[in-house]
Amino acid sequence: MITYLDRDLPWRGFTIPESAPDVSLAALHTGPAGSFLVFVRFPPGWARPGRGHYACDEEFVVLQGEIEVSGAVFRAGARGWFPAGRERSDCRSSGGALALAWFSGPAVWVTGG
Repeated sequence: MITYLDRDLPWRGFTIPESAPDVSLAALHTGPAGSFLVFVRFPPGWARPGRGHYACDEEFVVLQGEIEVSGAVFRAGARGWFPAGRERSDCRSSGGALALAWFSGPAVWVTGG
């Protein structure tokens, strides 16, 4: 089913703050107060080595591949939940990943602790 969705969604390149290389996003829904739901495709080698947090809640489910966040590895089928202000560091996806992510408001990244 994910392969089918990939063909029909409008994907666009996006730079996640303080990370490289760019990811691809496919927006699914925008809600009240700037909340949104997106597919995020992380390319192999993606990394955000610094520390920081989002000013809103973030929840995600890894659909393919794996993502490492602050030493925790999220593989396909795993769910991550980070409330607003929860610091994270050393994020990466060495082999690439596809995730479904929900943000409770605008995804404003705050550098540092």
